[in-house]
Amino acid sequence: MNRARVLFGSVVFALGTLMLLDFSGILDAGRVIGMWWPVVLVGAGLLSLSANLRHWVTPAVMIGFGSMLLLRTTEVVDTLAVAGPLFLVLLGLLVIFGRGFTHRMEGGTQDRVNSFNLFSGSEISSKSDRFEGGSIGALFGGTEIDLRDAKPAPGAELDVFVAFGGAEIKVPEGWHVVTHGMPIFGGFENVTATESIGQGAPTLDVNATVIFGGLEVKH
Repeated sequence: MNRARVLFGSVVFALGTLMLLDFSGILDAGRVIGMWWPVVLVGAGLLSLSANLRHWVTPAVMIGFGSMLLLRTTEVVDTLAVAGPLFLVLLGLLVIFGRGFTHRMEGGTQDRVNSFNLFSGSEISSKSDRFEGGSIGALFGGTEIDLRDAKPAPGAELDVFVAFGGAEIKVPEGWHVVTHGMPIFGGFENVTATESIGQGAPTLDVNATVIFGGLEVKH
């Protein structure tokens, strides 16, 4: 399951539903959105945390800040006075201690890769001898997947979803990379060398959805 695709699709579906209900006079869409929009931040943080448990700092900030905003917008507690300053304090600590917003996972042997990035970035590599694929998502962020030391298993497939961001996949020469999907005000490009592909070459299938963003597959 591509977490970025689920989050983006759920938000679009919810907005469309609210607009229809507002048009029908059942509810005030503006009021509902104004109250519950921080749920998107909390949900994105939870999805990001579930994808990369080791990289918990950025998701924790998103969950905490989104929760404080939610308490404010639903009029449970007035957290506005401390939400902004607290966010700046946390951001300052991240900068001081060099954690940053780009996460790196070097030289892993995992057969599958999972990356979900919202307002952040990640660099992931795999040296698996039977790389099966995985799920890559970037919303207002970016990710880089390095597979130059990996070998794909039969049927290896990467599911890529990019919206307002970018993704880059690096593969070794000799791989047969098949890209297909749906670009919406965005695009994906496969610039791997096709002349070096022999019969029975290892194959990687890339299924991409790119919205206002870009994806590049290269050596």
